[in-house]
Amino acid sequence: MRFNYSYPTVTELSDSFYCRARRKELPLDKCLNDYLEANAFENRRSACFRCPQGRKNREGFADGTPTHDEE
Repeated sequence: MRFNYSYPTVTELSDSFYCRARRKELPLDKCLNDYLEANAFENRRSACFRCPQGRKNREGFADGTPTHDEE
C-alpha cells in the first residue's frame, strides 16, 4: 500500500521544491530549464533526462498550474 501525502503546490517559477533526482531543493525555473535542455539535446548523462518529476512539473506549467509530485 502506498502512502499518499498532499504536498503544497508550486505556483511560481521562483518557488522551490525537493528534487528527488538531485536530492536537493530546486527552484521550478531551474528544474524546467534543465529538464527541457536535457531532453531536447538527449543528454543521457543528466539527472534530468526523462525525469518523471520534471515531466509533471513541465505539464503543470504548460496547463498554467505548476505542481510537483512526490510519491
